[in-house]
Amino acid sequence: MDELMEVNGLTAKKCEKIGKSFESLEKAEMFINSLAGRKIGTSTIFDDNYPYLFMELNDPPPIIFYRGNLPAKEEKSVAIVGSHKATGDGIRLGVELGARLAEKSVSIVSGLARGTDTAGHVGALKVDGKSYAVIGSGFDNIYPEENRALAAELIKKGGLISEYPPETGYSAGQMIARNRLTVGLSQAVVIGELFGDSNGTLDTATFCRQLGKIMFVLVDGCDQPGRDNAGVDKVLEMGAIPVTMDKGVDIILKSLV
Repeated sequence: MDELMEVNGLTAKKCEKIGKSFESLEKAEMFINSLAGRKIGTSTIFDDNYPYLFMELNDPPPIIFYRGNLPAKEEKSVAIVGSHKATGDGIRLGVELGARLAEKSVSIVSGLARGTDTAGHVGALKVDGKSYAVIGSGFDNIYPEENRALAAELIKKGGLISEYPPETGYSAGQMIARNRLTVGLSQAVVIGELFGDSNGTLDTATFCRQLGKIMFVLVDGCDQPGRDNAGVDKVLEMGAIPVTMDKGVDIILKSLV
């Protein structure tokens, strides 16, 4: 502080502010060092390993936290999303889709939520593929808690990604914000089973439309009597391309650039 006071034009008040800024830098350095000790990496929009697809967002997170790996620039990636209340058939389709895409060296992106998200991740792991989970909390507060073991498995070949520091809890608003990153990290989005009240999935579809990302929806089973197709109808109106499992994988693969 005494050295700063000797600089012409610096008042005592300005010197005090500069001194506090140095203290903030020291705290930031301590924080980064503590993350490294927990095998948590950070990447900013200025870093080479920052996911380039995030830069297509209107509001890319200036810093992200990750465990495991970040997608390489040459990786092909597809998001699999859908209802957290998926039926047994919906889960089966999500697992099969994740596995078949991962077998073609496509990385699976999703949000670690119950239902379709979990199915997509599990499908990729089933064939030893890569999968990335974008979460709406910090790593100390994985949600839902029953997916902690799944999160640990994803880290081995893919990774966990968050825009929130490790100690951050989860909230509905953060989950919605997470959806834009799930879309942003993918070259295409496939919507599995969804219903009229699948608000999170519909929110993700809205981000797809805003970003101009290609969007597919699985329509297997939509012809079953009594099936709630309100959600499917909504995403079709948003521009989603209807596909079935038997031919859909090839169509999805051809869409990737």
